[in-house]
Amino acid sequence: MITHILSELILSITSFAVFISYFQKKPLYTRLLWGVFLITIALTALLTVVWYIGVDALSPVMYSFRRLENTLAPVCMMVATWGLINHTEVTRFVFWGTIGTGTGLFFGLVWYRMEALIQVVQPLCIVITMIIACFGLLKRQKSALWVIFAMTILALSSKLRLVLRAEVAIDPYHVLVAIATICLGKAIQFEHRTLFK
Repeated sequence: MITHILSELILSITSFAVFISYFQKKPLYTRLLWGVFLITIALTALLTVVWYIGVDALSPVMYSFRRLENTLAPVCMMVATWGLINHTEVTRFVFWGTIGTGTGLFFGLVWYRMEALIQVVQPLCIVITMIIACFGLLKRQKSALWVIFAMTILALSSKLRLVLRAEVAIDPYHVLVAIATICLGKAIQFEHRTLFK
């Protein structure tokens, strides 16, 4: 139990810190899109810590945030990565379209009780984001390499969660997701740098 609380706290603090450290200088809608991804992860981890401590009344909210973390958050990450690799600013229309799509996925899959499909959204977004990053790698973008690192780590963490028992996989999963968020922060830091000059 203590290790679970610590790993959740590490993930929550890391996600908040990465958002504050790397994304504050981005344009508003780009920052908001990345913020939805990172803050959803951070709040889910924080709510889980409070639930572990014994506040059972928060369990419906925590489970809703977990579903948001698996639907809305990956969609936001995917679209934000597209903007990062193409050096384009996320517009208001793209932002609200992404939020609408992710929220629609969330409500649609929850409404029809399609728990299995909720688990498919995140891996699908990881694969698409990896393809986008490979496109950036062809253009020798240093940020694309960091995105590939992040997506590889996220894919590994998802696979770990599927293969191992939940009580065994949960701590490594949180640590790997925290490392992936740091890699995404580094991708923002090196956005306009060229790989292999």
